[in-house]
Amino acid sequence: MIWKILLGIARLVFWIVLAWIVIGRAGKRGSARVLGDGRIEFAQNRLAFWAWPLIIVLLAWTALKELIQSHGEPLQLVAGVGLGLGTLSLIFLLPGTVVVTAEGLEQIYWFWKNKRICWENIVEIETGQKDRTVTMIGADGTKIVHSRQMVDRPRFLLELKQHCGEELPPDFPREPIDGME
Repeated sequence: MIWKILLGIARLVFWIVLAWIVIGRAGKRGSARVLGDGRIEFAQNRLAFWAWPLIIVLLAWTALKELIQSHGEPLQLVAGVGLGLGTLSLIFLLPGTVVVTAEGLEQIYWFWKNKRICWENIVEIETGQKDRTVTMIGADGTKIVHSRQMVDRPRFLLELKQHCGEELPPDFPREPIDGME
């Protein structure tokens, strides 16, 4: 019976890794969307947008299957509950859309509280060249993250340079960006 559980978990891990690879490659395509009121929206790439629900559905389906087929067996009950909790946590980890406005940055989530940082309240900007994330930290500790699943990282860095230019080091972002002098 344990081999069936291990085989099911191995199959699930395979599909999750495949979806994660899609999410990782997704941020390299697409461009930011300029909205009518002058705001610029940096949303998830379409591949990443559909890969997250795929992972969530696979986890939820496997959790439900384990719970239904457990027949009171403790190992299957633990596996089902663990996968169910993992599913719920992934729902809240969905990356939010980052919006650049004249006042500052906003990160809009589907299932979480939205975050805002005014331009003058940004105290630190971390750019990860390897993982391609950009993290802005506000004076109150609020963090807004432009992750690798989001579109148009060069444009986002250019917007940061335009709005926070005098506060940034002269060599920001310490990497070549198309469109920057």
